[in-house]
Amino acid sequence: MPFHIQDILDNASLRTRLLGGSEGVGRRLRWAHVCELADPTEWLGEGDLLMTTGIGIPAQAQAQRDYLQRLAGARISGLMIGENMQAPADIQALQDEACQLGFPLLMTDYAVPFSAVTRAIVDASKQEEHERRSAVTRIYESARIGLRGLGLAGLLRRLCGDVRAQLFLFDSATLQPWQEGLPPLPASWRETLAQRRSVPDTVTRCSNGEQEALVMPLPSLATCEILATGSELLDYGLLHHIVAVLGIELERAQVEHERMLRLGSELLDDLLQQRLTERAAQERLAQLNCPVDAACLVLARAAGELPRHWQQRLQRLGMGLLVRHQGNELILLLSDPAQAETLQSELDCTLGHSNPLGHALRAVEALREARLALAHANRQRPLVAYADAQGEQSWLPASLEEARRVHRRVLGALADYDAQQGGQLQHTLRVFLEQNRSWQKAAQRLNVHKQTLVYRIRRIEEITERSLDCTEDVAVLWIALRSAQIAGIDVGIRE
Repeated sequence: MPFHIQDILDNASLRTRLLGGSEGVGRRLRWAHVCELADPTEWLGEGDLLMTTGIGIPAQAQAQRDYLQRLAGARISGLMIGENMQAPADIQALQDEACQLGFPLLMTDYAVPFSAVTRAIVDASKQEEHERRSAVTRIYESARIGLRGLGLAGLLRRLCGDVRAQLFLFDSATLQPWQEGLPPLPASWRETLAQRRSVPDTVTRCSNGEQEALVMPLPSLATCEILATGSELLDYGLLHHIVAVLGIELERAQVEHERMLRLGSELLDDLLQQRLTERAAQERLAQLNCPVDAACLVLARAAGELPRHWQQRLQRLGMGLLVRHQGNELILLLSDPAQAETLQSELDCTLGHSNPLGHALRAVEALREARLALAHANRQRPLVAYADAQGEQSWLPASLEEARRVHRRVLGALADYDAQQGGQLQHTLRVFLEQNRSWQKAAQRLNVHKQTLVYRIRRIEEITERSLDCTEDVAVLWIALRSAQIAGIDVGIRE
């Protein structure tokens, strides 16, 4: 165990008493050294105990105060004077300054050699090193057990016991637990960490006013940090061992998550392409813990790029879901529809979700339902269920069948032309309207010459018999394009 000033006072064989500075008796001692120089700070530093016969202690009162202030400034742990040796007869100023600074001032019996104090510190250091090695052994025993499927929460609890400390694994951006089921940071530590200007990339020591803690990022995961506190045994080296073990567990979980994502993506693709029989689909869904009766399809679309590390975010939610990434969209099969709100909050994008799947072969229809629901989602209402989609935006079709009819009535001729000629006029129309009918921006996005775009737009106007200079016709064409998107028949017009 660590050795403190108080341990010297408690050791009867060292026959040492306290003359002043009782507030500092909890200071840790790393070494004790004899020095009779007028300025011992040139040779001693933080954690050292200065032992002296008194030769270097000045006789004048102000010089004694300056002497002690230098020791305190060098973060020396305390001053031990040999009794009845060569110290000045009057050290009252030294005592007064020690009391004022909270700096431990000790007096040791003449018969006690300084080497006995040093030996006591060395013995304590050996015991501490033995305990630290034992802790390292326990840490890697926990790592071995963790490979059997203990889980991150279970492993973290074992590691807390191994080093007799409190360990918190958290997201440096939100200061929330890194994963569901992990203990949250206490409020005092959240306030302390929230004041940081930046997240350091190395181990740092911080204080919340009552306790000290070590904070270290996990090299293998962005934004993941660990805070360790409440143990005198803990140091930088021990924390690195803990981080190594947690890193192995997190990497293992990440590999398993990526495997499940791949299997889920393949299964979703098979369901949407209708390659499976009902029985085969149900068996595969059951293997991935996704009950077909309650599951629903969710379509998520980001305004731009999907959030960084979105796969890690999904993994940390601990939800039962299958995911297929397609452009700026995520198609998800969610085992529990009640978790859709949490999913939307984590991904920070608009979501639409279908009615319960019911049976596996309804996946295509469920995706259309999710697409219609998504069309009604907006910033004020980022999550919309298909059952609630009617009336959300009255200008959009309220059903899949209505969406098909609107698209066919307005853009049917254009769709037929594209199918027969292998053209991309519907895609051109969508880009032109998305760019607010800007010839230059639309041409750049389509990667064509402006005159080519002009020709295509004139051809679109001829086939649809609508003018893109007319606001009413523009509105009708845009609603028809959105209807195609809702009905899931816009494959040929999406980027």
